[in-house]
Amino acid sequence: MKLPSRLPKIIMNAIAISGGEVANKASTFLVYAAVSRAIGLESFGQFALGMTLLYTCHVFGVAGLPTTITRMVAKRPAFAKSLLRLGYLAGFLASLLAAGFMVALAELMQYQWVTTQVIMIMALAVPFYSLTMVTEAVIKGREKMHLIALGNIPGNLQLVFGSWFLLWQGGSVLALAWNVVLARALTALCLHWLAMRSMPNERTHGPFRVSLAWRLIVRSRVFLWSDSVAAIGASLFPLILSKFATEREVGMLNAAFQLLQPVQILYRSLGHSSFPALVNAAKQGREQVAALSHSILSFIICLAYPAALVMFVMAADFLTLVYGNKGFQEGAYVLQMLAFGLLCDPLNPILGHGLWAVGADRAVFRIVIVNIVVTLSFGLVLIGAWGLWGAAVCVLVGSVINTLLHYWVFTIRVGETNLGQEFLRLMPAIFFSAAVIVAAVWPPIINLSAALAIYGLLVWLFYDQNSVGQPSIRRIQP
Repeated sequence: MKLPSRLPKIIMNAIAISGGEVANKASTFLVYAAVSRAIGLESFGQFALGMTLLYTCHVFGVAGLPTTITRMVAKRPAFAKSLLRLGYLAGFLASLLAAGFMVALAELMQYQWVTTQVIMIMALAVPFYSLTMVTEAVIKGREKMHLIALGNIPGNLQLVFGSWFLLWQGGSVLALAWNVVLARALTALCLHWLAMRSMPNERTHGPFRVSLAWRLIVRSRVFLWSDSVAAIGASLFPLILSKFATEREVGMLNAAFQLLQPVQILYRSLGHSSFPALVNAAKQGREQVAALSHSILSFIICLAYPAALVMFVMAADFLTLVYGNKGFQEGAYVLQMLAFGLLCDPLNPILGHGLWAVGADRAVFRIVIVNIVVTLSFGLVLIGAWGLWGAAVCVLVGSVINTLLHYWVFTIRVGETNLGQEFLRLMPAIFFSAAVIVAAVWPPIINLSAALAIYGLLVWLFYDQNSVGQPSIRRIQP
């Protein structure tokens, strides 16, 4: 297999996955915007609380199954239909526990009755989401990622237009909660239909028993641990900041996080789309996994610097444009600091999926644990001393530590990819484009355009494209 030839397909698959995720994020944002304007602050808070608990329980409802199923399907595509059926059973069992936990939490917290009803209704969406993730895992394993974007369209349309129609008719927050459940169910049905149509001639293999479904859940537990710890870690800094500062600072930090989401979605999508190819490369040896990872990273490293540069220069303008309030410009320095993390973040999804491809599941889990412990220690000190500025520093430190840990473990368990050479080749383009920004001889938007043009020209002229995917790999024995 000529490894670099896999790159165009991986990129197209990433575009398909990111398109679906962007559509999901956008539809949810539109619903939030409509609810806040139509039914008042209290009802908005009830709806937002229900959605927050729903997204948290999603992590436990899928129980780490998607990663396991994607890897199994990539290794044995002929068993895709059997794994889909078995994954449905496993996902349904796990999601029932997660939905029950969501209902029990609502009762335990003793919310007012309407809030409790909203949470109970939304808990019904957890099983549908779990089934959706199982179906997407099978589709990813077969590298038919465009089906994911198509399958999410009806559910997103139902979520947005159904909510708008209910609000127009004077519907309550309970009606909106039922619409969320309906949208999730519609997405699950559409994706199942598309998945079945993509494998019409395949047969099911093996028995269909609860014991096998439970074994699949047990096999996925390490991914559940990693996802759940990462989900908890994502909420640590806002939580700590809320104890040492005001809601205003928490809002600025969250506003910066939201603006980074489009780039983060692209990085995650590249990781997901590369996973089946990495699994197939692992069949030929770990050196092949390192080579394919290098070819992917060499491409996205070229894109990481422009993304960080745009976010750094336009931070204040983006905050004002998106949130419609010049008060957010006070937090522009937070977004500028977090923009440097965009230079590190593209490495982690590829390196992490490369480790999963060779079976180093527990190594990834240990990375997550170490990163959470270290950044939490920094957070308690820096946020307590410097508030919002300390929180921004902690997030950036967490990104750097996470990348270093991934790269170090990848080098030991898979092989050395010599990515430092790729950064060195980009240094002339980075230096001259940064010089244009520092000189600031024109208005910011013109300076940025000139810097990006110089960067693109120098990369095109001097960056050795023939070396992409052909690193000198030295296998390191653990």
